[in-house]
Amino acid sequence: MRLPPPLIASMVRGMMRNLEEANVITSDNPRRTLERIEHLIAADLRREDEITEEARLVLMDYQDQIRGADMEYHTLLSKAKAQIAQKKGYLLSRGEEKLSREKQHDLARQIVALFMNDDDIEYFIEERELHPAVARAIEREMRRDAAREEKARRKVMSIKRNIPPGSGEFETLARQFYNEFLDKEG
Repeated sequence: MRLPPPLIASMVRGMMRNLEEANVITSDNPRRTLERIEHLIAADLRREDEITEEARLVLMDYQDQIRGADMEYHTLLSKAKAQIAQKKGYLLSRGEEKLSREKQHDLARQIVALFMNDDDIEYFIEERELHPAVARAIEREMRRDAAREEKARRKVMSIKRNIPPGSGEFETLARQFYNEFLDKEG
């Protein structure tokens, strides 16, 4: 999954805090609202994982042909995923980042739909302004996450033992520090 559950939880809490502080929305039952949004995001990202697995299974059927031709598995997997996602009407997150800009807007659209059907939610802005506000809140949280990752990388680089960037040890320590920073925020 592109976003681990602790990151989804942190992101949703931050997003809701931003929206409430900006007087965009309020919830009569904040805990239930947070759980609904977390569930929505996790379910959406699980669909992407399922599409990836389906694409892998499709490529397994053509394994001999792939080996015989000079084709890169990763490229073929991306193409198969795109075709399956298109058939299912699912928007994939593209690129190396955790959530592409398009995916952030897609999730914002889904969250707004959830808000519109949730009796616990009251919003204080025009309905047409809700999507951009939610999209900005998601984008803000993704920037916070990128800063968290950078902080973890800097912490590894500050270790006196000079661990080479890109090495397995560097990446393991960076991930460990990142998780610690994420846990502190939780």
